Amino acid sequence: MRQLLKRNRVYKWLKFRQFISISCLLCRADTPMNQPVCRLCIHSLPVAEKHCQSCGIPVLPSSSEFCARCLQKKPVFDSCYSAFNYEFPIDHLLKQIKHHQQLIYLSPLTHQLSRTLLHQYDGREWPQAILPVPLHNKRLRTRGFDQTLILSRQLVKNLHAYQKMKLETHLIRRQKHTDPQQGLQASKRKSNIKNAFSLTGTPDYEYLAIVDDVVTTGETVSEITRLLKKHGVKRVDIWCLARTPDHH
Repeated sequence: MRQLLKRNRVYKWLKFRQFISISCLLCRADTPMNQPVCRLCIHSLPVAEKHCQSCGIPVLPSSSEFCARCLQKKPVFDSCYSAFNYEFPIDHLLKQIKHHQQLIYLSPLTHQLSRTLLHQYDGREWPQAILPVPLHNKRLRTRGFDQTLILSRQLVKNLHAYQKMKLETHLIRRQKHTDPQQGLQASKRKSNIKNAFSLTGTPDYEYLAIVDDVVTTGETVSEITRLLKKHGVKRVDIWCLARTPDHH
């Protein structure tokens, strides 16, 4: 009886949270507790309205389906879908998540990515599983959390009512502790990430999605894609919160 009463109190509290106002994390206006970034700010974020259908970089509305670079040579992965363009305030929010443990920003950004994916895969085949880009154990100990794993778990939860996604966390590991890609020039990123990953077994999938928070030059997700396709995976899509403009 006591446990039942306790569960009822928790349920009432969770239901009541939607009526409690807090300050929006961006503009400080009133917003419900279960919506830490207000609707006005969410709608003003730089949503990726049009992007290259292959590499996912933001392109002009008047552009063709593929960017000039992909018309010449497509990336090793098959498609890249992002929720936002990597510009203010998204760049600020993602840095707050990654470097200052402000995980409260992650939920509203993940909800937008979920909406983007539901639109992109409407009437299409979904990947069999999603695979978060793994952190090296040394960086995990330093940072204290894996934001890409948290993002992936939230995506599985958000998409569950529409598509049951399997979260694959043991197929690939980061075997080499590399310098952060963010601090390197584009020309150095490929050599930095080369042979950084290894498989723990033979993939039992033909179609996978790799999840990362930000895709810049795409070298990290490309390195993982090469490894997966070398061992039998036929198609690999990339899902990310933000995609940066073309650096070439």
